[in-house]
Amino acid sequence: MSADLDAPTFPERVGRYELLLPIGTGGMATVYLARVAVVGNVHREVALKLMHPFLSAEGRESTVSLVEEAKLAVRIRHPNVVPVIEVGDSAQGVFLVMEYVEGDTLSGLHRAVRTDGSLLPLNVAGRILVDALAGLHAAHELRDDEGVLLDLVHRDFSPQNILVGTDGVSRLTDFGVAKAAGRVNVTSSGIIKGKVAYMAPEQALGKKVDRRCDVWAAGVVAWEVLAGQRLYRQEDQVATLLKIVNEPPPRISTVRADVPQVLDDLVAETLTMDVEKRIGTADELRRRLTEAWKSAGGLADAHEVSDFVQRTARPKIEARREQVSRVIKLRSSMPTLSGVSTGSVAAASPDETTSAISASSLARHSQSDRELSPPQPGGARPKLWAMGAALSLAVVAGGAWLLGRSQSRPAEAPASALPAPAAQPSAAVRPEPSAQPAAVELMVDANAPIKSLRINGREVSVGEPTKALRIALVGGEPTAPLEVEASADDRRKASARAPAGTRALSLVFADPKKASPTAPAGKVVRDLVKPPDLPGLAPTPYEK
Repeated sequence: MSADLDAPTFPERVGRYELLLPIGTGGMATVYLARVAVVGNVHREVALKLMHPFLSAEGRESTVSLVEEAKLAVRIRHPNVVPVIEVGDSAQGVFLVMEYVEGDTLSGLHRAVRTDGSLLPLNVAGRILVDALAGLHAAHELRDDEGVLLDLVHRDFSPQNILVGTDGVSRLTDFGVAKAAGRVNVTSSGIIKGKVAYMAPEQALGKKVDRRCDVWAAGVVAWEVLAGQRLYRQEDQVATLLKIVNEPPPRISTVRADVPQVLDDLVAETLTMDVEKRIGTADELRRRLTEAWKSAGGLADAHEVSDFVQRTARPKIEARREQVSRVIKLRSSMPTLSGVSTGSVAAASPDETTSAISASSLARHSQSDRELSPPQPGGARPKLWAMGAALSLAVVAGGAWLLGRSQSRPAEAPASALPAPAAQPSAAVRPEPSAQPAAVELMVDANAPIKSLRINGREVSVGEPTKALRIALVGGEPTAPLEVEASADDRRKASARAPAGTRALSLVFADPKKASPTAPAGKVVRDLVKPPDLPGLAPTPYEK
């Protein structure tokens, strides 16, 4: 099996959504640019947040966390909050679907202008902040069905979670660590969540928090957009926490003398360590900032913000558009292979089709990919799946190879697992003709060497640990659902349930650095698509 199996992969479909491109990742999930058919050939683009497989394997707590995020966000109806469209469960895990905001984060825009030695225009920075505060206040005022205030606290109000669209509207997103009274997964006492540099002192100390901790975070954001630099720049998070809880923040005027005094005073009032003296609500801060910003020339309107975003983020947006276009074009040109699930919630029938795209195959279609791609860990580039010089790139799924092999081998096949040739991908393969039931095989690959394997309770001889196996199905296995259990050579466990007719599946052993040592179960990952070589797009609108 090619070493390319270790490259990141993602499903082509999750439920009714077609995944196009990973656009951001965090500790709990990866966000993809996706699309869904509306009518005919018309599609709507969305942002789909899919929980990491290792978290799905670890148990219920992480799943509840994502569902609770959806429950909170879906209730908020405000133009300055990214709306949640849907939450669901699929073979790939729990997912959350949001409106896709084309543009950049506040942090991304700030970084882009700093590369030219500039600062965010004050009128634009003020409008972005005021819009985000309007969305934050709407979240704070969220009520349940009986009209009771939920006492929601975002706990992660930061430039990375403020999306600025090409329409000139700023929206608050990511309620993944938000806290509300009565939530199912209430954070244990003493555990802090959120970005350290934007935590209020009481939040950093693990004390009870209310909306005023978000007001502090907004004060940090205001300080940074006015000063043109980070407030807390220590790389060591412990040092940052100690500074937050022990030292009052410096005045903006100490780093930028031309900031109007009224703004300097207002931000200092927001960043007081005494919670009782701090500005009480996001709405009060929004109103006072709007008034104080008049001393700095006033706030930009949506058209001015739109022009600024389109100028500043154009290279990033165009690069992403080009990537999506290539993904769709390559998928449409792939040969179809029968007998594989498309990754939707319902199991696919044997005549459904799929395709696989490798990162390096996209790079081969365009020289610009190699110029834009970030360095790979350790300096290694993604390798092409070795298919032999005689095979076309379009036959990346490898179905033709297995079909040819099935016609040339004897009718009787050994029941033990045989290591697959190194050149074979983990993509789906065509089921054997019914005239040769004894020769039907299951291709199994994994992200770690498999030491032992069981299919429907039958022990399969593996031999030397390997990441790729070709297993001859016996008895009624070719036409029955499959339950596969595996152990890695480092004792990690993985399991998968596959519908009848499955001829290829991937096992995912949880990352040993993130998973508990006892129970990281894997899952079926069908219809895998290797992500295209990503250009330097970070930070994306969903960057963490």
